Parts: sequence; structure tokens; C-alpha cells
Amino acid sequence: MTLSSLNRYSKPRGAGDQTSGGRGKLLRATSALSRLELLVRETLQNSWDARDEEWTPAYGVRVYRMDPDVKQILRKHVFTDLPESLADLADCLHSPDVHAIEIYDRGTVGLNGPFRASEVASDGEKNNFNSFVFDIGTTKTSGQSGGTFGFGKTASFEVSNAHSVVYWSRCRTQDDEDVEHRLIACSLHDPYEEGNARFTGAHWWGAPDDDDIIPIRGEEAAELGEQIFRTHFGDTNDGEPETGTSILILDPVITVGVADGLDERVPVRTDEDSEALLKQISDALAHSAWPKVVPSGEEDRPMIVELYENRHERPVIDSMLAKYGHFASALNFVRSEQGQLEEGYSIALPVGTVRSQCFPIVLRPRGAMVSMRSELFGGRQDDTVGHLYLIESAAIATETDSTGPRDALCIMRSEAELVVNYDPVVEAEGGTLQWHGVFKPTTECDRHFAASEPPTHDRWTPDAAESEASRYVVRRTLEQIRSKTKKFLNENRASVNVQEQSVRKVALGLRSFVPLGHSKPDDADSPRRRARRSGGQKKEHRTEVAILNSKPLPGGRGQVIDVLPTSRNGESVSLKAEVFAITSDGRLALDDEDVRATWRCGKALLEVGKECIVESGTDVELRLETRTPTALEIAIKTEAET
Repeated sequence: MTLSSLNRYSKPRGAGDQTSGGRGKLLRATSALSRLELLVRETLQNSWDARDEEWTPAYGVRVYRMDPDVKQILRKHVFTDLPESLADLADCLHSPDVHAIEIYDRGTVGLNGPFRASEVASDGEKNNFNSFVFDIGTTKTSGQSGGTFGFGKTASFEVSNAHSVVYWSRCRTQDDEDVEHRLIACSLHDPYEEGNARFTGAHWWGAPDDDDIIPIRGEEAAELGEQIFRTHFGDTNDGEPETGTSILILDPVITVGVADGLDERVPVRTDEDSEALLKQISDALAHSAWPKVVPSGEEDRPMIVELYENRHERPVIDSMLAKYGHFASALNFVRSEQGQLEEGYSIALPVGTVRSQCFPIVLRPRGAMVSMRSELFGGRQDDTVGHLYLIESAAIATETDSTGPRDALCIMRSEAELVVNYDPVVEAEGGTLQWHGVFKPTTECDRHFAASEPPTHDRWTPDAAESEASRYVVRRTLEQIRSKTKKFLNENRASVNVQEQSVRKVALGLRSFVPLGHSKPDDADSPRRRARRSGGQKKEHRTEVAILNSKPLPGGRGQVIDVLPTSRNGESVSLKAEVFAITSDGRLALDDEDVRATWRCGKALLEVGKECIVESGTDVELRLETRTPTALEIAIKTEAET
């Protein structure tokens, strides 16, 4: 097999040109997000915006140490004729330890449309290739997409120590009758001089086209792409070709020393560096991708999200929803209000919810703004610009890194569901209770909020919008969001008097808990250790009980526990469950009116109540049912029956 070799095109400096390095500085100066967070968020949103409506889109990230033969192909066939200014690129392609990040999407339309930078897309034709590969700092015309400025694509070069990437796409041609592969490489580096000419620092490698550059296409692009990338394109069982885009980011960097104020960037060279990079990517995915994996009906999730270490998949969705589950519930309540949830689909409040409330954000324009009603609200007749959903719940400490942001409002765009930021709104007071919220504009008013975003899409600034209508909508909406959030939180803080409430009131909304999992060996006071030790307090150590499994009941109204009691001499074992509610005042014992206990062996009912006698070595199910969602601490005591 003979692989094609690409040719280099370096952009000459012209009047009004922005240097490639300047683009990166602009991105860093205008965003509080890290380079890696920007990379994940922007590529994720680009993939979502490019989804094919007939597919469930997939987005994935793969991190690995590059094979020597792949680096040789990149040296000989892709990044050819390197100028001295790209010494970093040359060095990484000779390093034995250089790594790569491969970002891909499938079930998307790919980089379709014209592939010459000067060519105009025809009516109704997408311009994805030119927009993504050649254009930076351009504005999308669709108000429904997440990105609007085009600076986000710079993040992939900022994460690369060599500032270099390779693009490989499979897309449908203009007549939509066939698909073709396209491959091109790019480097955005510092400006430089060569001979008597000045250059911007932007380079592309592809096929020459007069004084310009275009991607290689067809079979030669497919052959080269399959040699370089680990994630290939396939076909469905009925022969439907898979379309999408892959990005290879060379020599990624990680940020170290943040805790010490150093914020140093180093290229990934070791397994430890790779592991740190995977952790940062996993966190960035959770931060931005959770809305894409929250089902809005009984069918599959809106998007497939994957993370790979080399060829080994790392599960991310479960941990993502564990960290952002409160936001996920709030989002689905907002979707329901906006008609974006499957009819009849059940939404569960997070276990531990004390209370929740939805606030439609309705504007009542006055004065000169009255005449601008259609411009303000589009086709809506109820003057609603968005919905705010707030949840207050128990804050339960965990030993694992399974918690995401708390005491914050997630503001996001409408159909794109792009996470803009997490706004604390009010100063956190700590304590037992925490709160989460989501605000999402209506589809008719989303354009106002898009118009108020900077190039990095990480905040809403009313004065940044060009039109008076957008400035009014965003400013008044933010005022109402803050006012309603503060009122929601202050009302509860002013009315709660734990001493005067019944046990059921105190426990209302606290998260169901059973002492399970891996405890630290020296954690002598953990509920897990107390529960496991409770049968062994007698000097004879004649009985013990093992907790085999546990799961909360729907809505957090209790717990189902599988236990295995044993005795040293084979005697029957007396089991007694001591059940407590975890409250802001500490533990409160629950009596039979507060919790109903039933014991079963298989399908047979053994006992109703907190005590039961069973044979040694018999698996028993204990079902504890509470009237309200309650945080439970459970101790099971044992004693041999003589």
C-alpha cells in the first residue's frame, strides 16, 4: 500500500490578518475555564450541533502513547517540509514517549460542504469543513447552535504542545448520494519570517490547489486516516455508512502545580501524566456533558459519551450522573415545562430532596419596550423567556470523589443545552442542606442569551448584546433569577426550626443511606464499621452479620438490605435492626410509626417488625420503609438463640 504525502501551505501575513498565537492569547484571556475544559466543551458542542437527526450521536475521547510506526507516517506523509518555527512539532514526532488525544464523533454529518476556503456554500448547503478547518473567529448564522464565534476550535491547538492537529472526516457529498473521506493537518503557531516574507504562523498540510490548499479526499484519505487514527469509520448492519469527524491532537499537555500557584504546563510523557490527563478529561466531561446523557424519555440517552485509555474503555456516564444528578433532575423538570420531555415520562426528585420549585421567568415590558413585544418574545404569547428550577436537599458527606458542584445554579442555552457556567448566586453558608438549580431559556428567546456571550460562551453579559431587546431580556432575566433564588433559599432558612419538628419532618428529604462500601481501616467511627462490629461486641464473638447488598427504595423512602447472619456453633440467630434518621441535630431513633420493617427469606415473609430469628447461614432480606425520604443509619445487632 502506497500512502499519499501531504504538502505544506503556510499562510502569508496580509493586511488585517490576526496571528495564530494571538488567537490563543485571546481565548485564554477571556475565559476562566482551563484549556482542557474548553477543548472538551467546544468539541462536545460542535459534535452535538453537527448531529445527524437519524442517528444517536456519539462523542468520544481516547488517550494513548503513540506507536513508532504512526509517528513515522506522520513525519513522512503528513507533517512534511517543516519550517524552523515548528521545532516543537519535529521534536515530538521523534520522542519515544509522546502521547496523543483522539477526539471523535459519529452519527454526525461530518465536515461536509465546500472544502476550498474561498468557495461559497450553495443555498441550503452546509459549510462545516471551511468553518471548522479554515475559519477562526467567524460567526455561525444559526441561533440554535451552541457555538457562535468560532474561537473554541483554537482550544485543540492550545492543548497541544506542538500546536498541531490532524482532521479526518467522512461525510456526504453535495448531491447526498455518496460519502467521501477528507483528511487535512493544521498547525497554529507563532508568527515568523522566512526570507523576505512574513507569515501568520498558520500552516495546513493537504493537496495543493493553485495558491491554496485543500484536503486529500476519497480512498487516499481513508487509507492514511486508518493508519493514523485508532477509531475508524464503519457501516451499519444494513450497509448505511457511518459519518463523523476525528481529531488527532499531538503531544497534549497537562496543567500541574495549580494548588501551589504554579500553573505549569508540561507535555504528557509518563503513565502518571497520562493518568492525570485522563482524570482531567473525565472531570471536564462531567462538567459539560451531563445534559447530553440525561434521558428525556424511555429511549436511549440523547448522546453516547465515551472515554478510552488506549483501547480500554473507562465508564464515565454513571460517575457523571452521580456527580451531577441533582442538576439532571432539575433539567428534566425544566424540559417538562418547555415541552421537551416525552409525555408520561416520570421524573424523580433526587433522593434527599427537602423541597423544590419551578419558577417561570416572565417579563412585563413597559414604556417603549411594549412596542417591541414580538422582538422580545418571538411567537410566545405568555411572555415567558425561560424556566428556573431549584432543589434544596441534604448534604451527605462521602469518602469518594462522587460529588459535583453544589450551592450553584447551572445556566445553559436552550435546545443546544450548552452549559454556560455554574453561578453561586448567593454566598454559601454550608451546613446540612445544599441547593442546586438549572435555568434554561425558551427556544424563542435563546437568541438573546447567545447574543450576550463572549467568544468562550462562559457567561451572559447583557451589555455585550448588540440589540436593545437582547440587552433588556438578559438583564431583566438575570435580575429575576437572582431574586427568586435568594427568596427560595431565605424562606426555608427563616422557617426551619428543627427542635419543633417531628422526626418525620426533620428527616424529610434527607438522602437514604446505609453503611456500605469500602471504609478506611482507621475510620473507627464510620457507620459501616459500627454496623459490621455490632454483632461482635460480646466477648464470645459467637455471632456476626454480613451486609451483602443494599439499595434505596424509590424516592428515598427507605432501604432494602440483604444480610447473612452466622453463629459459631450453628445456633439460630436473633437479628435486631436499630434505625436512626440522620438530621442536622444528629441521630434520631425511629420507632415503628416512623419506619416499617419486614424480614423475608426468598418470597416467604418471616416477620414484621425490627426483630427476627433465623437459622445461621440463611440469606435474609430486611426492607425498611419510611413515609418520607429519609437519611437512614442502620445497625443490625445479633445474638445467638440458645
